[in-house]
Amino acid sequence: MPAPKPKGIAPGATPSWPGHEYGPTPMPKPQPDLPGMPGGVRRTRPELEALRDDAARQSRAGEHAQVRIEDDDHRVRRAAAAAHGVWTVAGWLLGELPNAPISGETLDYPYTVLEVGRERTHARDCLEGNDWPDLDRDYAVGVKAAVAWAIWEWKDRPVPSAD
Repeated sequence: MPAPKPKGIAPGATPSWPGHEYGPTPMPKPQPDLPGMPGGVRRTRPELEALRDDAARQSRAGEHAQVRIEDDDHRVRRAAAAAHGVWTVAGWLLGELPNAPISGETLDYPYTVLEVGRERTHARDCLEGNDWPDLDRDYAVGVKAAVAWAIWEWKDRPVPSAD
């Protein structure tokens, strides 16, 4: 005697679970990368150049340095070190610095979205004490904030503008 087939949805019938009546959820299209910029970067070259210049000024300001980094898990204690991290990321994303900000790897420019995101992950690993123990934590906060600003349009600029 054959086993009975489990009951399922009849072909052509609309399933009754909630939300299905609206049809399939469309997948968002990935935003195209900016030409000549590393993968995933949503900021323009002039925006990154302005950030680089402003971060350099703040980095040299010493104890008077200012940053606008809101990281719920890690408070910035030395703003000049965080500004230096921001400067390093901006220069690296522009292709002006050969080594990645945290890992120190030398990569081919323009970098892929994975390579850019990996530096943010390395910064988070440093902040959580999982890796990179010799790096300054405030520097890592600046790196993490600068990469986030570069790849997400809704993030606030990590260093105030000189204007």
